[in-house]
Amino acid sequence: MPKAGDKVRVICKDEEIEGILMPSENADSVMIKLGSGYNIGIDRKKIKEIKVIEALKEAKDRSAEKKKQAQQNPKLPNITILHTGGTIASKVDYRTGGVSAKFSPEEMEEKFPEIFKLANIKSKLVFQMFSEDMEPEHWQILAREVKKEVEHGAEGVIITHGTDTMQYTANALSFMLENLSKPVILVGAQRSSDRGSSDAGRNIICAVNFIVKSDFAGVAVCMHKRSGDDSCYIHKGVKVRKIHSSRRDAFRSVNVLPLAEVTKEGRIIPLNKDYEKKGKNDVVLKDKIEKKVEIVKIHPGFNYEIIKMLEEKGYKGIILEGTGLGHAQVNVLDEYTKNHERLLDTIKNTIDKGVVVVMTTQTIFGRVNMNVYSTGRDLQKAGVISGEDMMPETAFVKLSWLLGNYPNDSNKVKELMTKNLRGEITERTEYEEEFI
Repeated sequence: MPKAGDKVRVICKDEEIEGILMPSENADSVMIKLGSGYNIGIDRKKIKEIKVIEALKEAKDRSAEKKKQAQQNPKLPNITILHTGGTIASKVDYRTGGVSAKFSPEEMEEKFPEIFKLANIKSKLVFQMFSEDMEPEHWQILAREVKKEVEHGAEGVIITHGTDTMQYTANALSFMLENLSKPVILVGAQRSSDRGSSDAGRNIICAVNFIVKSDFAGVAVCMHKRSGDDSCYIHKGVKVRKIHSSRRDAFRSVNVLPLAEVTKEGRIIPLNKDYEKKGKNDVVLKDKIEKKVEIVKIHPGFNYEIIKMLEEKGYKGIILEGTGLGHAQVNVLDEYTKNHERLLDTIKNTIDKGVVVVMTTQTIFGRVNMNVYSTGRDLQKAGVISGEDMMPETAFVKLSWLLGNYPNDSNKVKELMTKNLRGEITERTEYEEEFI
């Protein structure tokens, strides 16, 4: 009798399908995982026979076995891998259909043996969750764990992370870890590790190579350069954004070049030298965060009462995701635009009551310039701060961090919001067609 996890051949009237038998909640269909990694459902009425090609081998009970100790090479640097979830450190359990994670150095060596030729790897589970479920408190936990590992001698830290909110975490760690003199690289995967098209292995191997062979210090993200399996880009943590929901090359540096390319062979090709270098400085932890900050997207028909509601609810900061160069509908032109004046008045009143309001652009590339049109100048007169070329996500995290660390000094928050603290603001935005 075929069991979940067995390699089977499903014989139908018109075709035969081979794959791994998966658990199925639907009694009317059989679920098969193909060699490509994709799952298909087959109507039981069309199946003539299911033959077992290879039975799933029962896992050995290792509870009584002495665990193999990872060999430490004193000539190699020490790297800590902190696991937070995501597919990069996971595999499918074909008996349950669920995803289980591998965390010990021995299991990591089994999965990615190449990295143990480059460094001594320590592996630690921090939490296991989908990245969309992360809260700012999880950023704080990660920042503390990174500080601890660096102080205990790690030459670099890799964080396995779900891709959906990885850019937010990269931003948060960039600001929370002040004076960071070691590399901290966030790594994710777009395809589950049991699929032939998985990007997990290439991403983590490239991250280890970059830590070992470069002089970079700070927070960065390592993901595929292209959909192919040739190399990865290293993106600065405050300048990276996920711009595709499923492609392996979903992440792009915004308004700057990637820091480097790491080839399949492990060669480092520098692309952007604007970064801090490795050193022996003591990292300073500034992990306070203000959660009452919101991103508000401006759009045709926007209701000014949203801004008013946030102020009344006690919000301390608002990131406006404006149109174009940083605009919102504040001009009264006809009977349909009479309420635009109320939006401008509401923004001004909100700022006068102590709420910090920052303007960013909803375009992916480019920067805010509120001096070009009267709309932008009117918003500036109302007290809106320019977010320069920061992405809305970066401005959101930065403002939350500043308000958390300077809760009683709004002038200091406004001043630092316009200053480049971690490479989040560039003086000049250049068009680079290759990276768009």
